[in-house]
Amino acid sequence: MYEQKRITDVGIDMDGVVYPFMSAFKKYCEDVLEMTDLPEPTHWDFYDDWGMNKKEFDALLNSAPVTHRLFASESPMRNVYGGWEMLRNMGVKLHVITARPTTAWAQTAEWLHDHDLVPDHLHFTNDKTILAHTAKEHSAMIDDHHLYYQQLEKAGVFAVLHDHPWNNQFEVSYRVNSLVDFAKLVNKVNNREIPWHPTNANKYSLMQPI
Repeated sequence: MYEQKRITDVGIDMDGVVYPFMSAFKKYCEDVLEMTDLPEPTHWDFYDDWGMNKKEFDALLNSAPVTHRLFASESPMRNVYGGWEMLRNMGVKLHVITARPTTAWAQTAEWLHDHDLVPDHLHFTNDKTILAHTAKEHSAMIDDHHLYYQQLEKAGVFAVLHDHPWNNQFEVSYRVNSLVDFAKLVNKVNNREIPWHPTNANKYSLMQPI
């Protein structure tokens, strides 16, 4: 057992953690833009492999929520409900923190409400380290973007990367396959079963069910 800090607030990213954005966007490109032979994403700038540049991709992110409800066309990802319930039962505050464009803000809130995934706080920002300054005591967050993972870890947040093909080339201390496994990890930290801060000597992964 370890002497360490207690997590009272958790941050949850939307896309790639709760909502299957890649699947929704691929369907949009195939059905609406009539694009074909789109490879599965293997890196963050996957749109390069789909014949788009960043400016074109960003433009679609802003328009597709309005024209085709891009951020509300899919169901929650696997094990989201189980992980959400586990975190609720722990008594931690749930912060959904997403960098979605303004055209998706109302749609995001409605989708969360419609799927009974109502957080304590909903933040729209590119600076996800705000969690470190709003938590009652200490915080943890799950995200699928390696850049955000690094920023959160540097800010003192217990950062966890949701595993996907577009981020598995990065070596991190904490990587999980679902929100359920994230909830289990938070519980282990609060029960002092594993150290609070990741170190090179303590690589902890929940890639297999526990």
